[in-house]
Amino acid sequence: MADLRSFDKMPLLNAGAVLLLGGEESWRERLAQALLRDPRSFQVQIHMAPGLPLPTDPHRPRFDLLVLFISLHSPAGLTEALRDLSRMDPHFLLGRVCFVAAAGGARRPRALEEEAVRRLADTHCSPLLFLHTDSEEDVRCVARRLLQLLSVCAGLVPGVSALSLASFTWSSTGN
Repeated sequence: MADLRSFDKMPLLNAGAVLLLGGEESWRERLAQALLRDPRSFQVQIHMAPGLPLPTDPHRPRFDLLVLFISLHSPAGLTEALRDLSRMDPHFLLGRVCFVAAAGGARRPRALEEEAVRRLADTHCSPLLFLHTDSEEDVRCVARRLLQLLSVCAGLVPGVSALSLASFTWSSTGN
């Protein structure tokens, strides 16, 4: 049985909930702080976890957007993302998942090729953003992009559904 399902919880009013999964904890923290600092017209709830399954919590909200971090410095990053994806209801994936390929530290060698992460995102028809954690401007830019995606996934943009996020896929890979 899947850990995350599409309609197991009610949506929040004028709010969006995002789950940041995987990657290094410091990267998730920096992105979460940037998400909270950026001005927006709706409330944002941010939850973080190293991976699935999540602990059972009856007060946990419905997640409108799931962000999967994949570290380009570790070959295990792709394996962990695939494991987390297997724990989700396939219907949840449609328009609610975004991949963030993260790299930081100029001296750290990359263990994963960007093309492998692109193929994963294309396979799941999901947006892919690249994050260079050494650049504060890049962290802010990715946070703004995630807030735009979250507003669509939470149903806060009239006339646009989360399923239309596939049209953003090609424009986000060039970030």
